[in-house]
Amino acid sequence: MSSHYPSGMARTQLPEPFAALAALAGEPTIEQAQLLGRALKDVPALQRWLREQRQVTVRALLDGQHTREDLAPHLEVTPQRVADIASGHLNSAALARKARQTG
Repeated sequence: MSSHYPSGMARTQLPEPFAALAALAGEPTIEQAQLLGRALKDVPALQRWLREQRQVTVRALLDGQHTREDLAPHLEVTPQRVADIASGHLNSAALARKARQTG
């Protein structure tokens, strides 16, 4: 398999949850460049969708048999952050990004 990467340029590994996007790494064409550009432009929408899905999932788990303390180590956050996720509160980094985007 030939590589279209310049000599010495490392190829970034696609994170596992996004393996379905691997098709975007096909042969270099104008269409591929367009698809990649559209995908990059839609990253904020993807982040919103992921946050919403995480919120729904965490709420459902908290409504079931789990507590904030149960979930925190699995999500690698504090119990307070679990509560924030469930209520839809953004963390300070996400708030800063949102402020930059809305300018």
